[in-house]
Amino acid sequence: MRFRWLWPWAALSLFAVPAASQPRAARVLTLEEALALARERGGTVLLARGRIEEARARQAQAGRRFQENPVLEVDGGYRRAGEGFFDFEAAVTQSLYARDRRSARMAGARAALDRAEAELAEARRLLLREVWTDFVRGLVAADRTALMAESRRAADELLAATERRHEAGEITDLELNRARTAAAIARAGQSAAEAEADVARAGLAALLGLEPGEPVEPRGPLPSTSPPSLDTLLAGLDQRPDLRALAAELREAEAEVLLGQALGRPELGARGRVAREEGADIVTAGVVIALPIHNRGQETLAVGQARAAALRQALAAARGAAEAEIRGASAALERRLAAVRELERTALPALRDNESLALKSFEAGEIGLGELLLIRREIVETRLAYLDRRLEASLTRYELETAAGALQ
Repeated sequence: MRFRWLWPWAALSLFAVPAASQPRAARVLTLEEALALARERGGTVLLARGRIEEARARQAQAGRRFQENPVLEVDGGYRRAGEGFFDFEAAVTQSLYARDRRSARMAGARAALDRAEAELAEARRLLLREVWTDFVRGLVAADRTALMAESRRAADELLAATERRHEAGEITDLELNRARTAAAIARAGQSAAEAEADVARAGLAALLGLEPGEPVEPRGPLPSTSPPSLDTLLAGLDQRPDLRALAAELREAEAEVLLGQALGRPELGARGRVAREEGADIVTAGVVIALPIHNRGQETLAVGQARAAALRQALAAARGAAEAEIRGASAALERRLAAVRELERTALPALRDNESLALKSFEAGEIGLGELLLIRREIVETRLAYLDRRLEASLTRYELETAAGALQ
């Protein structure tokens, strides 16, 4: 009785513990929602956006008329002659920064900004490809899990019927063991399919930048696998982000060449001077000319030329590789779609009838347990093959469109 005051707290703790241990509800996403979330919250996309701001800041600095600060020089001293004088001199020098140097730096800054924007698009393209892959794998894994669960239920029912017939002396020990093995294989197949679905969902959640422990559930049909026009994809090849980034980097190198050439020409500046000498005030103005004798921009010019030559070759090679990738993916998609259509037209319509006919024949004693198990295995393998072919076709279609830069 002395501890009666503890009862409410004990009851509250009993109800609170199960509530705290309840799993979080899965976040259901369609493919369009998952792609939009990746564009907004993807880690690589966020980093690439920051680099764009860096490039914009450099572009603003390159456009300034004066790139160097004015230089102030002050001298002073006492001259002991006659009455004595305090002489001083102050001069201000400002480099005027030649127009060709400013134009070259601005062109390089614009090219760097274009490259940063193209790199953002490339980061988005690669991220969306991974999101698409994990999303589609998650959808197919869910279908595979449902198929294996159906197969497990059928195997368990057959095992129960086989055990009853074994007790009645109608089934041998060998047939009973085969039924048990088939049921175990079906249960293992369901567990493997569930594990594959968990892996795909976990990878998708990580790519989308969700909170740790927040589950995600992909929903919706598999994306359409109808092949886009090859001519259309090839026509838009120059919009592929990695090729745009290479082209912008080439323009940046060409601007570096222009800057090197500009550094080989004299640079002008203005100078103003105020002085007092022997009591007389002196004001002068002049022009400062920096003569390119020792440093004529040799390094900048040579580096820019070498870089531009290498980038031209790299851009041509990358474009050729991208075109080959598109053509190869298009041919692969056609073949994989043909495989899907063949299974849909020939194999799938007969599967349901085959399963029911085989079960009726087994119950009528027309076929044995081994034949029934073999037929069921063929049915499951055919359905799994159909899911695999659909998955391959869907992934190949997206690979084709991402290779052409159509989806960003």
